[in-house]
Order: sequence, then C-alpha cells, then structure tokens
Amino acid sequence: MNIAYISADFGVHIFGHKGASIHVREMVSALRNAGHAVCLISPAIDEGKESKDASTTGAFSALLTERLPGVAFLPVLLPERHLQLFKEFEALDKFFGMKMRLRQEVRNLLFNQTLFDQARAYWQSRRLDWVYERYALFSYAGIRLAREFGVPHILEVNAPLAYEQEKMRGLELKDLARETEHHIFRHTDRVIVVSRELQEYVASCGVPAEHILLLPNAVDPQRFAAAGNPETLRARCGYNGKCVIGFVGSLKPWHGTETLLAAFREVHATRANTHLLIVGDGPGRAELAQYAQDHGFQEAVTFTGNVPHEDIPGYIAAMDVTVAPYKPYENFYYSPIKIFEYMIMGKPVVAGRIGQVEEVIVDGETGVLFEPGNIRQLAATLLQLTNDAPLCQRLGEKARAWVRQERTWENNAQQVIASAEKLRQKSKMQG
Repeated sequence: MNIAYISADFGVHIFGHKGASIHVREMVSALRNAGHAVCLISPAIDEGKESKDASTTGAFSALLTERLPGVAFLPVLLPERHLQLFKEFEALDKFFGMKMRLRQEVRNLLFNQTLFDQARAYWQSRRLDWVYERYALFSYAGIRLAREFGVPHILEVNAPLAYEQEKMRGLELKDLARETEHHIFRHTDRVIVVSRELQEYVASCGVPAEHILLLPNAVDPQRFAAAGNPETLRARCGYNGKCVIGFVGSLKPWHGTETLLAAFREVHATRANTHLLIVGDGPGRAELAQYAQDHGFQEAVTFTGNVPHEDIPGYIAAMDVTVAPYKPYENFYYSPIKIFEYMIMGKPVVAGRIGQVEEVIVDGETGVLFEPGNIRQLAATLLQLTNDAPLCQRLGEKARAWVRQERTWENNAQQVIASAEKLRQKSKMQG
C-alpha cells in the first residue's frame, strides 16, 4: 500500500535526537519494512539545516532517502508571504517588549493550507491508500487530504498538546486550540494512543472507545543487537574496572535527572568505583554539571551531549545499571522509549513508579521501581544492584525476553496496518 506519513510539528525534526524524532523514524521504517511505500511529509526534516533551495533539489531528496532507505520525502516549505507575516509578529514582540507565542500558533494554523496544497499536488499523480499522521497542534491537513482522496486517516496521539503547550511553553489561542484538538480527534477514522492516560483523555473528548487503539512505544531488536563490543567503549572512556550507572534521554525537568545526580552522589560516596554516564542533552545539562562540580564528584560523571540514535546501543551496552528516574508529575501520559531500549539490551532498569512505567516494569522481575523524587530510595536501589551482579543479570534477561515479545516497532506497524486495512474494507463496503 501507499502511505502518506504526515508529521506537521515544526519542533519534531525527522532526523533530530528527541524521542519524538526517533518514534517517527522507527514507525516509518517499520511500515517500509512491512513492504509498503511511505512518503514522509514534514516541514522539519533535519534540525532546520536544509535551505529553501536545497530542499527542492533531487540531490537533497537523494540524501534523505539514503539516511532513511526506501522512504520518499516531501519537505513542505512555508510560502514567502507567510514568512513576511511572521516578521511582522516578531516586530510586534519587540514593540511590546515581550515574547508571545502568537506567531508560532498562527504559523501552525496557516500551515494547514500549505501542507494540504503541496501534499494534494504530490498525490494527484500517485495512488494513495491511507494517511498516517502524528498529531500536531492545530493540524487538520491530514484529515482534509484523506477526505480529498477518499482514503482512511489514522491519527497517532502522543500527548494532549493543547494542555501540554499551555503548561510547558504557554498558549495564546487556548480556546481555539482545545476546540480544534477535540474536532480533530472526533473526525479522524482511528486514534492511536501511546498510553492508557491518553486513551482516557481522547475518550473524554467524545471519541468512541472502538475508534481508539492503545499502542505504546517500542524498540527495534535488530538495531540494538548490533551494539558491538561494549568493552571497546568502556576502555576508550576509561570505564574499565568501574560500575557504570547510565541514563539516556533529553535533560528536561520531567525526566528527574536531578534526582539521579543527588542519588548518585550518595552511591559514589559509598562505592568509589561507580561512574555516572548521561547520554543526551537538554536545558538541564548546565545545572546538573554544576551540581556535580559543587559537590566534588564531577570526575565521576560523563555528559556525552547529543549522540546519533544509531550510537545509543553502544552506550547502553557499556552500562551496568540503567535508570529512568522521572519526578512526581500530574497527568504522566508518556510512553518512554528509553525503557524499552534499556530492556532489549538486557540491562537492569531502575525506574520511577509512575504512569505507564508501572505497567511496563514488574517490580523485582523485569526491573526495580521506586517512588519518583525519592533520592534515598533510588540511592539504596542503585547500591543494591551495583553489589549484586547475578540479580542484575536475572532482571535484564527477563526484561529482554518480555520486550522482544511485546514491544517491537514491527508489531506496532502490523497492528497499524491491520487497522488501516479494516478501515479500507469498511469504506469499500459502504461505497
């Protein structure tokens, strides 16, 4: 089948480092590996590095296809008139002496027509079987495209974006954002959610239960099986003879990395041969590094910064214990990719008892849970595992077996494909 995969969020760069970017690439690859043709439609391909001229060239398209083999790309550009309008909004911000979100929100609204027009032109000379869209705030273009060609539309929801945007970054058009979100949820043919919390939220927006499919995030076992020899990285980084406690992810407030640093301080004071490996980057890095320096254990902590996703398996392989700390957080609706990646590598996982994490990890069997934000409990758990290699091995083996059976991108893709096929058959019977 021919699939239009739409990611209209300007903040989700297809070849970026964030979990959202990884999710897009993995799902696209899984659909392609299942034998389907995928065209990825997005305004944000590679951290904004591509120029307006380059993104329209055959060379640029060939480069993208080389990075994500077998996938076609349609980079959607903002028209010049919109760019000029946004400059007016920037001038208005300076005039008032305050930074408003209105420019980004108007951009997202106007982008609907731009994306729809360019996607429609692309598909007019091709056969389109269904549209798969990663939900973005104010994005209705995917539904319009599906209706234009008379094909099913499947919407993947990873967060209640109207709520999240207002809480995290601020939202000017609050009422319109909520109304549009509910409208989009009710007008798609199928909503895929990554957690039970999101399943309940989408249902509260008036979507029938039978139109919602719960499909948490996943992992590609083959990608992580090719991690290579962990001793090479350990030797290069000076980790030989040390017990490495590791974290992978963006250093943002809800990940609870400040709890991890505080707990590691206690662990390192007791076991001097421990080392903390932080793989990833984000707004919290400087503060975390300063904390380690202020408390005199900066030599026992490594911050790698952003690394390509293909290098992540090697870093996890070098870890002895992995952590997904998190912090107390209302409406924890996430589906953490990092936990599945830890598990497929056969590593013992220590994670905050919150949201989907508590459903994924069976405490004492496939990992160890602790109360998010509880520094002493986390420190005690880490000390226990760093002193008990057989326990670490048992936890890791059970975790790997479970995730290989239950949580792979291949399985996710097959469920999405089956859902799309049912919708297509239903449409044919009604037509």
